[in-house]
Amino acid sequence: MPILDGQPFTVAIIGGGIAGLSLALRLPETSRVALLTKGQLGESNTRYAQGGLSVALARDDNPELHFQDTMAAGAGLCDAEAVRILVEHGPEAARWLMQQGVQFDRAQPDSDAHVTPDGLLLGREGAHSRWRVLHAGGDATGYEIERALMTAVRARSSITVFEETFVEELLLEDGKCVGLRASDRDGQTLTLRAEATVLASGGAGGLWLHTSNPSGATADGLALAWRAGAALVDLEFMQFHPTVLVVNGISHLISEAVRGEGAYLRNHAGERFMPRYSSQEELAPRDVVARAILKEMLLEGTQHQFLDLRHLPAEQMHARFPTISAFCRENGLDLARDLLPIAPAAHYCMGGVLVDTSGRTSVPALYAVGEVSCTGVHGANRLASNSLLEGLVYGLRAADALASNNGHESATVMSSLRASSTLQMAPHLDVQSLGPVDDLSYAQVRTELRQLMWEHVSLSRDHDGLRVAQRRVRELQAMLVNILDGEATRAWRETQNMLQAAELVIVAALQRDESRGSHWRLDYPTIDEKLDYHHFAWQAVGK
Repeated sequence: MPILDGQPFTVAIIGGGIAGLSLALRLPETSRVALLTKGQLGESNTRYAQGGLSVALARDDNPELHFQDTMAAGAGLCDAEAVRILVEHGPEAARWLMQQGVQFDRAQPDSDAHVTPDGLLLGREGAHSRWRVLHAGGDATGYEIERALMTAVRARSSITVFEETFVEELLLEDGKCVGLRASDRDGQTLTLRAEATVLASGGAGGLWLHTSNPSGATADGLALAWRAGAALVDLEFMQFHPTVLVVNGISHLISEAVRGEGAYLRNHAGERFMPRYSSQEELAPRDVVARAILKEMLLEGTQHQFLDLRHLPAEQMHARFPTISAFCRENGLDLARDLLPIAPAAHYCMGGVLVDTSGRTSVPALYAVGEVSCTGVHGANRLASNSLLEGLVYGLRAADALASNNGHESATVMSSLRASSTLQMAPHLDVQSLGPVDDLSYAQVRTELRQLMWEHVSLSRDHDGLRVAQRRVRELQAMLVNILDGEATRAWRETQNMLQAAELVIVAALQRDESRGSHWRLDYPTIDEKLDYHHFAWQAVGK
């Protein structure tokens, strides 16, 4: 790895999913860009996204309908301005993506499938009123997007890629972010200075025992932003995907598009149960479907329910979902002929680093895009396939802002993003360690944390359980201090990030005394209308 402690880059980007890659490619070629990834380039949540990119392109669709669906799914917490930007800039952003080489699926001649005027195939997912989801390779949309953008990035001489590089800290001078410190696979330290730094590091699904996310989703970006003094918001809202295949001890995402094609959910009695929970049945918002599945599991005392495609054309289903079909086959299941065992799993963070509509955080020269950020688009419950769209649209917007803003001022906490919101800052939030306690290994600390978060901070929560989780997380923080022997390793720092982010999620969940979207409190089971457009933001002590 080259040591680049001297001449600063124009922009340093931490993360290589759709948001980070789009931002890098949108910047002028005169910009010196550093792109850092914790693993190999391509190992991101984007790669595993199956469903697609939701864009209002059909003849019977328009951005206003997309806006209404997004706002409804967000359960009174979406920022209207941010959603307008998302849906209105979506078609242009999708065309930009195709210019970069992304090949979306197209209809065969004389096909009666749902298509755009220029022949792009459209899927439908939960809580969408129209068929509007572009997809590629059937259910390999994220893989195709990642492939095309990676190819374009590697061809750009102005972009230097640092793979297997773990960012340890953001560097601050006079309150401004001036770069970062990282370590490579061999433990060598790299100090990299940049005029602006962008967090595009993805989410935090790895905090929970059951997740659809890859192993690298350990909340690193949230922890980096927290320690740098950036404001974080809406951390209580973690979306749990309703249908993750659970077989042979392995979890594998089954896209919502499968239900969009007509699949049913059934319990162990063979009953199709979703009509009892929602008039939208299997296409209800994700939080509704996930809780319905959980309730059926609890009623029956089982570890899963079933997804049923047996009534659908088998050949068509195998062709539409080749990746899922292949995984099922590898594990002794036939996608079209067997009941598929499924259960909810941690999937997507609606909250994150507070940003304005140009990606600016509350720290000067620090930006955030994609899942690590909170634009206000998703509210309390993300509309299916809006995540790739947000990463794309806001990645491009942040690039345009970076190219035109030499000063890199910070966003104010009460930015246009939150003009109609009430924000509660918590400068005295204590996430420090307790006194010395017994040692555990890194693996034991992580395993216990994930079990703790799954038991007390997942699809349903209550005050007592959250307090139990908070106390134990603080004890695990102390254990982590005890097992530090000399220089902090990547494993130590990554575990520290997980514990730090976990307590912040717990504190946020304790603060919201209501049930809304993905945040469900057993002790406060209804929506409190006084909390409509009310957001809780947090900032580290003394920052």
